[in-house]
Amino acid sequence: MKVTVNRTTVELFEGARSQHAVLRYLVHRRLGAALLRRGRIFDAQGHEIGLDAPLREGQIIKFKIPK
Repeated sequence: MKVTVNRTTVELFEGARSQHAVLRYLVHRRLGAALLRRGRIFDAQGHEIGLDAPLREGQIIKFKIPK
C-alpha cells in the first residue's frame, strides 16, 4: 500500500503501522532511524497519533521533530 509522509510517498506492506511509514521515510531521506524516537507523528488533520497507529491505503501523515 502507498502512504504519504511529509509529501513523500512510501510503499508499505498491508497492516503497516505509522512507525513503519516513518522509518521508510527516514531511510528514503537518508536520515538516522534514531530520529523516530525524538519525533512526533500527526494525521492529515493535525491530530497526534501513536507509533502503533494502523494505516490505510492513501493515508497522509506528518512527522515532526521538536526543536
